[in-house]
Amino acid sequence: MSGPAVAAPVPMRLALIDDHELVREGLGALLATNAGTDVDIVYSGAVVTEALAVAPAVALLDVDLGPGSAPVAMSTAILTAAGVNVLLISAFDDAKSVRAGLKAGAFGFVAKRVSYDALAEALACTARGELYLSVDLAAILAAAADTPDLSPRELDVLRLYASGLKLAAVAYRLGISPHTAKEYLDRVRTKYSQVGRPARTRTELYAAATRDGLLDDDSSPDA
Repeated sequence: MSGPAVAAPVPMRLALIDDHELVREGLGALLATNAGTDVDIVYSGAVVTEALAVAPAVALLDVDLGPGSAPVAMSTAILTAAGVNVLLISAFDDAKSVRAGLKAGAFGFVAKRVSYDALAEALACTARGELYLSVDLAAILAAAADTPDLSPRELDVLRLYASGLKLAAVAYRLGISPHTAKEYLDRVRTKYSQVGRPARTRTELYAAATRDGLLDDDSSPDA
C-alpha cells in the first residue's frame, strides 16, 4: 500500500539584487538549473524598489549595491515592509553593515565564497522565515558582543569628538548645550566600560570607535 501523496513544493519567488551583472546572471543560472531546487527567479537587478514590482517572496540582497546606493539597513527595511524575506550576501565581511541589515529585519547572511549547498540551505531558511546562522554570521555576531549599543545622538557626539573637535564645538555643531554634549559623551564612555572596553581619552575613544566601524573614513583624532 502506497503512502500518502506528497504535495509538490511551491516555487520560491526570488529576487536577486546585486549591482554586478555577472554575479546576478551566474547566481541566477546556478539556482535555475540546479537539480532538486525549486526557485522561480522573478527579478535580477540592483534596484530594490524595482524588485518589489514583481512581488518576490525572498530577496538575496547584496550588502553593498555600489556608489550612491541606499544603506543596506534602508534597503532591507523597504523589502521587509513589503513582506519580502531578506537574505544578505556579500564578498566582504562588513560586520557593521551586516548587523545593520539584521537589525532592519534580514534573516541571515552568507558570504559569496560559500558553496551552493550552503546558499540553498540559507535561502530555504529565509523562505520559511527562519534565521540562518552561518559560520560567517556567527563570527560577526560574536565580535559584536563587546560593541556598545549607542543611540544616534551618542554616536553623533562620539564621531565629532573623536575627530578632534572640542566639546564646545561638538555642542555647537549639534545645536545642543555643552552640558548636554558632555552627558552624551559620558554615556558613551560608560557603555564602553560596561562591555569591558574602557575608553576614557579622546585617543582611546577614537581607537575603539574605529575598531567598531563607527567613524567616517576621513575622521582623525586631534594630535
